[in-house]
Amino acid sequence: MITPLRSEFSAIPGDISGRVRPQTIAQAAEQFEAMFLRTMLQQMRKSVDALSSENGMFSSREARTLRDFYDDALAQDLASQRSTGIADLLIKQLSADGGRTA
Repeated sequence: MITPLRSEFSAIPGDISGRVRPQTIAQAAEQFEAMFLRTMLQQMRKSVDALSSENGMFSSREARTLRDFYDDALAQDLASQRSTGIADLLIKQLSADGGRTA
């Protein structure tokens, strides 16, 4: 008889891209708020880019990539502070008790 060598497999919760899936409503709400803020920042940048010239200081592809990284970090930081209140409203609406015991 062959005895298996491995014990139980414990995988880190996530998807194929390596992102960790939210374990609670609060984490999901915070991720949604970050995504919303990131989209808002991208649209604001597009309006500024439309008004800027082709040979401006921030018109290179590298500068735009660095700016996108900064916008991602800024959106994540703002969402972690819950400064806009979007995550709190989502938690209130999605919680089992309707947010009555927050």
